[in-house]
Amino acid sequence: MRNFAGIYLNLLTFGISATLFIAFITGVGLAADTPKLIPLRLAYSAITVNQAIPWISHDAGLFKKNGLDVEVVHASSLTALHALLAGEVAIAQSVTDGCVSSNLSGADTVFMAAILDKPLYSFIVNPKIKSPQDLRGKRVGVTRIGSTPDALARATLKMWSLDPDRDVTIVQLNEMGLLVQGLVNGVIDAAPISIPSNIRAKNLGFVELFDLTKIGKAYITGSVVTRKRFIDGQRDVAKRFMRAFLEGMKTYLEDPEFSINVIQKWTRAKNREEVKEAYALQARHMLKIPRTPVGGVKTILEGMDRIPGAKTADPRRFIDSSIIDDLEKEGYLKTLYKN
Repeated sequence: MRNFAGIYLNLLTFGISATLFIAFITGVGLAADTPKLIPLRLAYSAITVNQAIPWISHDAGLFKKNGLDVEVVHASSLTALHALLAGEVAIAQSVTDGCVSSNLSGADTVFMAAILDKPLYSFIVNPKIKSPQDLRGKRVGVTRIGSTPDALARATLKMWSLDPDRDVTIVQLNEMGLLVQGLVNGVIDAAPISIPSNIRAKNLGFVELFDLTKIGKAYITGSVVTRKRFIDGQRDVAKRFMRAFLEGMKTYLEDPEFSINVIQKWTRAKNREEVKEAYALQARHMLKIPRTPVGGVKTILEGMDRIPGAKTADPRRFIDSSIIDDLEKEGYLKTLYKN
């Protein structure tokens, strides 16, 4: 006690209050004023620029600013979807077709947001392929069956009057970067490839047979997928996440240098010029308010005509924009984008 008394007298000399002294010797009270961050797990499904917003929100401290401790993990689209359905993650980035197919099968998966209404992809081919008809008998690479590249490959082949199941061989290579490597090694002859990997492929001498931004249909890219039970049951957390996500989008648009650095870090891209080109392309097309386009869901449903209920499903049932709507009603969006 004499030791504590001596410490107390010394602290008083420096103007330390009795309350702080008690907190000092008990180890409680001082941290009480610091709110505890709410844990949340997010899975992103591809190492590509359209997945960049959560990376930016994470590295800029925007999740923490909004009271969240977000763990950002990488998983294939199929693994990310399974993790979402199992409750292992609250949000999955860009499990676009999986969101719709799971919902059709009875799950409560919904689109919370989407940053693009068109695919920033190129249908890249070996330079020996001069026309779509030259693809007959060839190998078309995708990341995973059921992924966005798979859906785009099938939609594009059908547009060219080619049957994806008969006229070509679909080859799974798991990662976007491996599609480029597959072209280089001759494992595949063609693939729908997103930015910045498509830029890399063209720089290596491969050819853009078709610019998929001109596919003529709305297509959801950079989607934020979750479950209705998360939005309804943890609405405050969902709103915190969406604020941080929107702030990440604003940072992307207004701070190119920071954003390019983040993209280069998370994609491990060595060529900065390719990253800058990909960044600029997405910046030109990115939605300021990421409401999921109904037309994009219609496009997905059209490609799932073999799944029961797809033809008659109302595309609006797969979208929950209520968090964005709430933020708009509260004036948050006006505050975010003052101009």
